[in-house]
Amino acid sequence: MPDANVTKMTLANSLKKLMAEKDFSKINVADIVRGCGLARQSFYYHFKDKYDLMNWIYYTETARIITTDDVFASWTDGLRDLCCYMQQNKTFYRNALNTSGQNSFPEYLHGYIRSISISAIEGAVDIEAEYDKWEFITSFFATAFVAFIVRWANSDMKEDPSEFLEKMRNVFDGSIQNELENRRQKEKSYTS
Repeated sequence: MPDANVTKMTLANSLKKLMAEKDFSKINVADIVRGCGLARQSFYYHFKDKYDLMNWIYYTETARIITTDDVFASWTDGLRDLCCYMQQNKTFYRNALNTSGQNSFPEYLHGYIRSISISAIEGAVDIEAEYDKWEFITSFFATAFVAFIVRWANSDMKEDPSEFLEKMRNVFDGSIQNELENRRQKEKSYTS
């Protein structure tokens, strides 16, 4: 691991340890560098602020979990793996999910879920023709998934992620099938 990544990981581990003890909003850069014995200059060489460090943590940690070549076949598998990883790092991710604002973990999750929703729909239908309609559906489901994951995290992540993700997948798939059936009915009425 190059020295830069070692330093970043050291800072990340310090932040994660601090987040096990207190809310992210109560942590400052001085706390982070004090926790790992590095100088403030080292922190600012790698990150612009504590939000940048937190973003780096979840991008680095979750990218390897949720990246897949076959999104259509396995998008819920990626989310399940992510939720299981979050359970293993419960304190950090519960805190991260309750930190709001630009580039927050919920925003990151929303973007990820929205993009895999689009990919999943594209696997079933050509969405280019009615992008606005599909955009609404994918944004709606991304918002619902994130809200459900936040609620799950706030209930101490007790429920098995496989169970609630299967329920969400059924609702998502049912909505896609319903939309496709509505399109077929409209096309049928135009040709009749």
